[in-house]
Formats: sequence, structure tokens, C-alpha cells
Amino acid sequence: MKADFENIHFCYQSLDLRGFIVDVSEKGEKLIFSDKEKIEPISGFIYFPLEGSVAISHAESELTIGNVIELMPIGLMERYCPQLNFEYKCMTPVELIKISWQDFDGIFFQNAEYMQVLSKILIFMTIFSLELHSERKQLTSYQTIKPMLYRYLYRSKTFPNESEGLANFIIRRTKLSRTHVFRVLADLKEGGYISVKSGKLISINKVLPEDY
Repeated sequence: MKADFENIHFCYQSLDLRGFIVDVSEKGEKLIFSDKEKIEPISGFIYFPLEGSVAISHAESELTIGNVIELMPIGLMERYCPQLNFEYKCMTPVELIKISWQDFDGIFFQNAEYMQVLSKILIFMTIFSLELHSERKQLTSYQTIKPMLYRYLYRSKTFPNESEGLANFIIRRTKLSRTHVFRVLADLKEGGYISVKSGKLISINKVLPEDY
């Protein structure tokens, strides 16, 4: 099986990781965020996303790094490295559980089973980060764009309520020029490789060319 985003995500989703949610819900507070709303973590709290899609970006550059994976503890990285300055933006309506550091420690650090679950989540956070790094360090801009077409198509099926168009999805994550991205997409569409409607990728119709 190829180690691309879709297969890694499928592997992650196959794990039984949701057992701790009952305990976290009892101690925490449920929050609902609307589409395009920003999540601003407060020091002293961890936020577990239960439903929806959240994008992560560098606050200084607005470069989108990627998306929060299910059950990723937002605020945990900032707890141990306060110098981090990430922004979290909801791409769909999002449901979260907000829990204090003290309750977080009591749930996870005192329960070997929950600690194992947390370790798996953190390991997959690292795996996804490495996969993203590999994807965006390609030799040419086209080789960077190519895997993002598959990623976008997979995300649109996983989160059908996301409204972000294909070109913006690529540009926000790579900082490639708008002109170049639109030219590549237009050529792929003209060649019958992809179908696009209202700015969204509908399908990849045949194997994409190796080079451009």
C-alpha cells in the first residue's frame, strides 16, 4: 500500500482511539464553531476536535501547513513550546471539547490505556507532518501540485461541506504563484485529466502525466 495521505489517513481512522471521549466530555466543555471561524486556544486548555475540518497555518506568513487530524489535541504543542504561533481556522462547522491542563493530565497521565491512545495520536501527527514535508519538497512545482490534486479530491469526499476551491487550496499551502497554478490546472483540464466545476475538483479522469 502506498504511503500517501489517503492511505495514512485510512490507517489512522481504523484505529480505536475514541474511548477517552466520554471521560474528556465529562470534565470538559463542548464548543461549536462555525465555518471560517478561528479557534484561538487559551493557555491552560486543550481542545479535542470531534467533528469538522480545521486548517493550521503560520500566523506570521498565513501559509497553510495542513489540517488538524481527528482528535488532535489542539493547544498541546503550544503548552510545551509557547513560542509557537499557529492559527486554527474552521473549514466547516466544527465541534470541540475544551479541557483544562489539569484534567487532561488526570485523564491521560494516570491511565495507561489512554496514554497509549494519546501516543498513537501524537505518532500519527508526526507521520502526517513528515508526509506533508515530503509532498511539498519536490523538484518541480508540478510535482508539488500533482499529489495535492489527490489530496484535495480525498478531502472533498471526506469533508463535503468544505468550500475552498482547488487553486486556493494549492496556493495557500505552497505559495506557488497564482498564475502558474491556474495555468497548470487549465492545461490538465484541457487535456481531459481532471474535471473542475465552480473552481472545485470533481474528478481525476486518468493517470496524471509524470512531468509538465
